[in-house]
Amino acid sequence: MKSIKTTPEFMNLTEDEIVAALDDFENQFATEDDVDSDIEPENPIVKEVARLINEYTNRFDEIIAEAGDEGDLPEEIFEYEPEIIIERVAYEIFMDAVHDSMQEADDFE
Repeated sequence: MKSIKTTPEFMNLTEDEIVAALDDFENQFATEDDVDSDIEPENPIVKEVARLINEYTNRFDEIIAEAGDEGDLPEEIFEYEPEIIIERVAYEIFMDAVHDSMQEADDFE
């Protein structure tokens, strides 16, 4: 996960700026269930968060494939803390989604 980095223009954003951009994007939809992943956000901050989440997802999928049938995930996934704020926000969103999907999987067992 450590090799996933933001581009220089997003390195000095505050968490408030990032959250405000994400909120503006989400506020165009009536409910959270109405969020359309096919809609391309216009805000470059939202685009960068989406790109980072996609990169984290791809790397996570690679780690899962490497783990094979054993299914043991390296602790680094759960202990990783990005230093750049936008990377941290994206990683937290990503990890919330991982946690939710793990909960759903447990519910079906």
